[in-house]
Amino acid sequence: MIHLIPGQNYIEQSEKLAKLLNAKEHNVYYKVFPDGELYARITDSSSLENQIVLIVNTMYPRQNDSLIETLMLINAAKLSNPKHIILYIPYIAYARQDRVFLEGEPVSIDIVLKSLRMIGGEYLLTIDIHNPDSLKFFGDKTYNILVSDKLVEHALNYTENPILIAPDEGALNRVKYAAEKHELEYDHLIKHRDRVTGKITFEPKEVNVRNKDLIIIDDIISTGGTIAKASKTLLKRGARKIIVAASHGLLINNAIEKIKSAGVLKILLADTLGVKRKDPLIEYIDINEIISSTLKEELLKEIE
Repeated sequence: MIHLIPGQNYIEQSEKLAKLLNAKEHNVYYKVFPDGELYARITDSSSLENQIVLIVNTMYPRQNDSLIETLMLINAAKLSNPKHIILYIPYIAYARQDRVFLEGEPVSIDIVLKSLRMIGGEYLLTIDIHNPDSLKFFGDKTYNILVSDKLVEHALNYTENPILIAPDEGALNRVKYAAEKHELEYDHLIKHRDRVTGKITFEPKEVNVRNKDLIIIDDIISTGGTIAKASKTLLKRGARKIIVAASHGLLINNAIEKIKSAGVLKILLADTLGVKRKDPLIEYIDINEIISSTLKEELLKEIE
């Protein structure tokens, strides 16, 4: 039997996953000390001995607290001498700082992933990390699960024979994955910056988008600026309809209004975060069955 330990950001989703896995879900007692330090205690931790432990948490919002909390849960579980510790962290904070852009910067994702491994995590599952190559900092026992095909499956309810669009070349892997699953055409946008005005424009690399339904696919929507600009450009080029699909919808500040004003019909988001934005424009897609299948059909067969 799997013993599931939920983090505070992902309680509701953890309950659903526990049912799919027929896992025993443990309660965790949390508190914050007067000085701001965190405390966590796994109830009935003695039953974890020689068992497979699945720690589930996501690192948005409260990125820093969620990281420390997750490390505490790993340490507490490890002290109970389990057989294996598996981590499922749908959204890993600091993943976009995956290299040194300016001299003197840290590689933040290196710090996060090595900490998770060194404290006791043996296996790591995550959803569509910004740069899959960064998972090398954890080690070789990682699963980067793409959900763009699931998002496109839902987007097909709003579109007819759509073209899948990556906002830049870096997002092509998740777009190609979904396109091949659903046998759809795909393309990516090329970004141009006017050196005089600084204005950014986009254009499709190859396909003609006129009178076409488009699905723009990305990993993270943060402030919404890139998606809004790309959508406006594609509509000006004659696109009939635009749906946006993303693995992680942070939607900071006025991102929703920005995307809405750009003419987007719908935003489809995987349910990977500890917060959901309430707006008619947004639809959240449950991904627990994908995680359950990956655990049952791949990881658990390897370690049991």
